[in-house]
Formats: sequence, structure tokens, C-alpha cells
Amino acid sequence: MRKNDSYYFIDIASVFRFGKHRGESLWNVLSEDDSYIYWCINNIPEFTISKETLKQIRELFPMFIVTSSFANHIGEPEDLEDYEEEDGWRENVEEPTYERYSGSYAQDEMGYSDDDIDTIFDGDPLAYWNID
Repeated sequence: MRKNDSYYFIDIASVFRFGKHRGESLWNVLSEDDSYIYWCINNIPEFTISKETLKQIRELFPMFIVTSSFANHIGEPEDLEDYEEEDGWRENVEEPTYERYSGSYAQDEMGYSDDDIDTIFDGDPLAYWNID
């Protein structure tokens, strides 16, 4: 298992044990504040969801975009490389681009891709400060 189970979600009913959504289920956060999930992915290296959780997210939230950053946080730590090859989920994931918002703080300093900025910040790289 993980060094810190607080950041591991075994299914969509798993509860946040940290942050502003402490005590809320992953399902609830995805329903009401999905930008927080992207924030976790970009700011908490240990944040990980199981393969089953990804399946549930895709079934229940088909509009939720699984970015390449998100894809790196799926599975058990020792399973991540095997999962990429076995299940082939990366085959349909486009590589992130860093062209449209080049020169912005959100991209150059925080590392958000063009797609991340479009999704999380509605295309406004200056809105990065509003994520907490």
C-alpha cells in the first residue's frame, strides 16, 4: 500500500481526508467542484486513484477530461507502468501542448498545459490564483 493512504482513492465513494473537501466523497467533489481534482493532481504528487475509480469516473462523469497529468495518478504506485501498457488507456490521450499560453505564469511556472488551462481556468491563464 502507499506511504500515505490519505491521498489514495480506492473507489468513487472514498472520502477526502485532507484539504477543503475533507469528509466529502470523491463523487461529491467531482459533482460540485471538479476543478479541485485537477488542483490535487497538479499539486499533490501522492494523489492517486485506483483503476476501478477511473472506470467509475468515466461511467458517471463522461464529460470529465482525463488529462495526461491525471493519467499519471492512476493505479497502485507499483502498477502504473504495467497499467499503461496492459490497458492501453494512453493510446487515445493526446500529448499536452504548451503553445497557446506560453509566457503565462500558469504555464511557465505552475506547469499547466494548454488543455489544463482551457479546462480548469476556462481558457484564462490569469485565473490560476483562484485555485486553493
